[in-house]
Amino acid sequence: MKTNQPFTFEISLSVLNHLGRNLYRSFMTVIGEAISNSWDADANNVNIYLSREHGNMVIKDDGIGMDSDDFQNKFLRIGYSKRKDGKMQSQKERPYIGRKGIGKLALLSCANRISIITKKEGGEYVGGVIDNSGLDEAINDDLTAQQYPLTEVDFGILDGYTKRHKKGTIIYFQDINDGVRNTETYLKKLIALYFRFSLIDKSFNIYFNDELIDLDNLDSLANETQFVWEINKSYDPFVLEKLVNNNSLKNFVRKNTNSAITGFIGTVTKPSALNLE
Repeated sequence: MKTNQPFTFEISLSVLNHLGRNLYRSFMTVIGEAISNSWDADANNVNIYLSREHGNMVIKDDGIGMDSDDFQNKFLRIGYSKRKDGKMQSQKERPYIGRKGIGKLALLSCANRISIITKKEGGEYVGGVIDNSGLDEAINDDLTAQQYPLTEVDFGILDGYTKRHKKGTIIYFQDINDGVRNTETYLKKLIALYFRFSLIDKSFNIYFNDELIDLDNLDSLANETQFVWEINKSYDPFVLEKLVNNNSLKNFVRKNTNSAITGFIGTVTKPSALNLE
């Protein structure tokens, strides 16, 4: 028996819980995902503005930005891969950091409302608001993704961030869940540690509340490092500038091999030294 009726997949919004809000719980994961997206978008600068007092955060970049088609069919398409058609690099020949296209769901996990606006150079802003309370209702009603449109952005709350912003993306996290528990010092250290390549790449700068993230944010960790074993020469900025000539370092060993693997293993004086707070 044959039927001409077409059948298609429908994705329930509950998938956003399983792949996003319930999977990504770390506040730093949210920041890291936004920075990774900015790198992939060929941004020169990423600015993170965090207000512990008000429980809000803004992440702004000057990347290539998106038009309405990009925003709908790339950013809002869960699972969209930047490596489509075999592309492994951005226009600036940066290797893509983003992989499976689901990391963006981390953005849903840390705040009650997330406003996203973006524009290409010479274009107009496009975007929308994800309200997690409204999303909860849609999930309870078992709506599909197509049945849950984003709400309109209140540009008034972003007025100070859009001035002189010619292109790129701005994400505003409003009413962060449980407030901001991490200290500013801790977050800056983690950003410096996770994105060490940016510390020597002059074309990519990360700012936290208008302060440039640099190697000095890792001084306390470097001073507590005791032994380092390096596999081939890694050119890691933390190793080259903070560990090689560190007077407190007891031993530095480099093992040269025929493999292409590079990296290092370090130990600290005592476990508490790994507490970056």
